[in-house]
Amino acid sequence: MENKLKIFTKNDCPKCPLAKALGEELKKEGKIKVEFYNVDQAEGLAEAQFYSILATPTLVLCPDDGEEAEIKSWRGETPGIETIKTEIGL
Repeated sequence: MENKLKIFTKNDCPKCPLAKALGEELKKEGKIKVEFYNVDQAEGLAEAQFYSILATPTLVLCPDDGEEAEIKSWRGETPGIETIKTEIGL
């Protein structure tokens, strides 16, 4: 089963550029689907509420099966790229 990584950021968040860069790097490698959500926008805020996200950046690893169940999350922090790769089995 494929997984995807959802990255939640906010415009004025000082830690969010690192999370965005991590997501872009993973996206470029093509090993996992990456989705970005800006919680300053209605769509991003709605998605953040679904996962009860209260801090940015937040990264949520979930199956790409339509169920959207949370496998693992990093809230208010950005893990290293190797941590993400380990979690997805790379």
